[in-house]
Order: sequence, then C-alpha cells, then structure tokens
Amino acid sequence: MGISLAGLLYGLDSGIIASTMAQQTFVKYFLRDISNNAYIKGGIVCSYYAGSCIGSAGAGWSMDKLSRRWSILLGSLVSIIGAVLQAASVNIPMLVVGRVLSGFSTGMVYSVAPVYLSELAPPENRGFLVGLKGFMNTVGYFLAGWIGYAGSFAQGDLEWRIPLGMQAPPAALLALLTFFLPYSPRWLLLKQRYEDAKKVMYYLHEHRGPEFVEREYAEMYSQIRLETANSNKAPLITLFSRRYLRRALLGCLIVNMAKLSGSNVIQNYQSIMYNSLGFKGREVLLITALYGFSALIGQLISIFTLSDHWPRRRTVICGEASVVVALSVLTGLSKEFPDSHNPSGSRAGVAFVFIFAFFWAFFFNSATWVLVSEIFPLELRATGVGFSMFTQSLTAIWLSFAASVAFDAIKWRFYFVFIGTNLFALTIYYFFLPETNQLSLEEIAAQFGDVVSDPVGKSLDAINGERITPIDVKKNESSEHVELAQKDRDG
Repeated sequence: MGISLAGLLYGLDSGIIASTMAQQTFVKYFLRDISNNAYIKGGIVCSYYAGSCIGSAGAGWSMDKLSRRWSILLGSLVSIIGAVLQAASVNIPMLVVGRVLSGFSTGMVYSVAPVYLSELAPPENRGFLVGLKGFMNTVGYFLAGWIGYAGSFAQGDLEWRIPLGMQAPPAALLALLTFFLPYSPRWLLLKQRYEDAKKVMYYLHEHRGPEFVEREYAEMYSQIRLETANSNKAPLITLFSRRYLRRALLGCLIVNMAKLSGSNVIQNYQSIMYNSLGFKGREVLLITALYGFSALIGQLISIFTLSDHWPRRRTVICGEASVVVALSVLTGLSKEFPDSHNPSGSRAGVAFVFIFAFFWAFFFNSATWVLVSEIFPLELRATGVGFSMFTQSLTAIWLSFAASVAFDAIKWRFYFVFIGTNLFALTIYYFFLPETNQLSLEEIAAQFGDVVSDPVGKSLDAINGERITPIDVKKNESSEHVELAQKDRDG
C-alpha cells in the first residue's frame, strides 16, 4: 500500500495547478501585467511535464542501477524541494523551477511504481495492487480540487501558497516509507543477489507455503538467466529491435493515451471549460473539486469489479468506446451552449465532463499502468516503462501548451482531436494487444513470442533450440542452485 502513495503524489502535483490558476490572487500576482495570459498559463503547466520528461528519462537507468526502491526515495526528496519552491515563489521563473522539480519527481516515481508493484504482485492480484496506485492517483486529484477550493477561503497570497505547499507532506511520507519497503526480488536476481531474492520471496509469500515460493523463484530465476544470456546490446537499442518493437510501440501508445484521450487537458484546463459554459468565480473552484468525486467513484468501483476480473484487452477497448461517446456529447453541448445563460445546457455540459472522468477512471486508471508494467521482459522493463513515460511527458508538454491556446482559438472544436485519438487507440488495441490477465510476467512474454522457461526450470536456447539449464550458466552459484539444477537433471 505504501508504494501506492506514488499515485497520490502524481495526482496531487499534477492536479493542484488547475485550481491554483483559477485563484484570482494568483492571476493578479503573476499575470496582471502580462497581455497574453494563455501562453504564460500554458508555459506554467507544461513546465511540470518538462520536468517529468527528465525524471522519466532517468527512471530506466535509476531503476536498474539504484533499484526500484531507492529510485522512489530520490523522486520523493526532489518533490519536497519542488513544493517548497512553488509555495515560496516570488516570480514566474521561481514558480517554473518548482514545477520542473515536481515534474521530475513524479516522472521518476510514476515510472517506478507500476514496475515495482508488478514485480512484487502475484498474477491473480496484479491488477488490483497496481490498481491501488491508480486509485491513489484519483485520490490525489480529488484532494487537489478540495485543497484548491479550501484555499479560496484564505487571505491574500495564502490562497495559492498553501495549496502548492501541500504537495510536500505526501512526498515526505513516501520517502519515509521507502526505508520499510523490500527490494524487488526480480531486481535482486538481475543483480545476482540470489539469497536476498529468496528471502524477499519468503517475506512476501510465506503464507502460500514453501512449495509455492520455490516454484515461483525457480521460474523467475530460469527466465531471467535465459533473458540475460541472450541480451548483449544496450537496453534502449534492444527495445527497438524487431523482436521487441511491437511491445515498445504498444507501451508508448498505452501511456500516451492517458494524455491524448483528453483526460489530462480536461483535468488541467477544466476551469476554462466551466467558464465557457457560463460558470464564474468560486463556483468554478467548487465544480473543479466535485470533478474529483466522479473519478474517485469510477476508480473505486473498477478495482473491485474490473481489475483481475475482466480481460485487460476487453477493458481498454470498451473504455475507448465509452470515452468517445462522452466526448461526442460534450462537444455538441459545448457548441450549442457557449457562455450559456441556459442553466440546463450548462449543467448538462458539466455532467458530461464528470461522466468522461468516471469512464476514464473506471476503464483506464488501473489497466493502463498494469499493461505497461507487464508487457516488457525483465531486462527491458525499466527501460521500456521509463521510455514510455518519457514519450508521454513529451506529449504532455506540447499538448498542455497547445490546449491553452486552442481553447481560446477553436473552443469546442478542440474536442475532435481527442475523439480521433481515442478511435485510433481502439483500433490498435483490437488488432495488436494480446490478453495478459492472470498470467505471470514470464508467461506474458510467451504471448509476444518470447522463448520462456519450462515448468521444471529448463529453457529452450533461443539460438539453437537445445535445452539448457540456466542455473549452470554461472559456476560459482550457491549450493541451493546446484541442488536445484541436479533435481532438473534427475527429473
């Protein structure tokens, strides 16, 4: 549960800017002498994603070199510094630096969290446990809205300084909790720390009995030895080889749709959308806070009904169809009721913003991160997830800046972009995404055509097709591994 705070950190840090920019004292302090506010607002929002770009780009290296565990600590500490800078900002450059640092931290921890959780979780609970991170993400958005609304009752600059400072406490708690988290057993095996890996496996799964632990350990060990024995190139080069290209492109698409679906733009610029529907002042902040309810309810229902129960492929396909319908209706309402004095039309527009948020949280907020964390093999998992998050951050930079201008220039027509991207993703998922629910990470590799270890710990050599015993690859193994290899030969 502790690692799920990474989701809360991301939701709070990325969501707080929506209510902050709606505060009149914030606008007066930073934007009163600037003629074109749309460009400045876009720059403030996308600076966060510029930092996320750097953090996610470094996450792959950090996960493999420092471990999943200490990468989370690094991101958490940077988040605290970023929050302090934002709360104390006296000019736009200082605010932007704070947003960049917050973006770096969430780019780091949000890349690490699904990898770490997927490597600790058993197949039958992976969707639920990774889904907890998605649930905490919606809790973060929910809290961001209400913190922003509460801030409107403060005096002067405290209206926005206190909400921005509230990013620090969850980061500090996450940093503290990392000292009590175990290492990923798969990372330990990758580093040839075999005894430590087995200790972690018993710590995590002792209640399942030693037979389960030994079987899972042998399967992981064999598969890791097979993968590393056949890997002799830099991870990023290997990721885009013909063998793994499908997974690399799927991973990038899956996480980029978290932005290109329209959810990110709606989250960050919903105050502008509510203004266009005729709502003003504190009323906008209240609606922004209420927006979090629909996502929270959708995510809560999802982790108990969809995660690990519905096939992942069916989940994302149905989700894409649902958000297309919601966006289509929202587009029509925004066209018919611009700056409307028709209360019914305005309320209907807000309702479909909420319905969109519900559908997104229900279908995608868990499935997105489960899928991207489980489709890559171990030696490419950190690089694959980190690179996917890097491309997502790049998308968020240009999309966040473009959205600020687009809402001014083309208004409701901007929604057609997201209708198109969601239809494209639906098509790709239908034809190219295999089913991964209830499969171990090693079994998922077989869904993409990888050679995998057999049930007794032997493997097929990917080059010559001969059976090998991965435990014999290194001669200086512990006696436990030698005994396991001997059992394989005798069996």
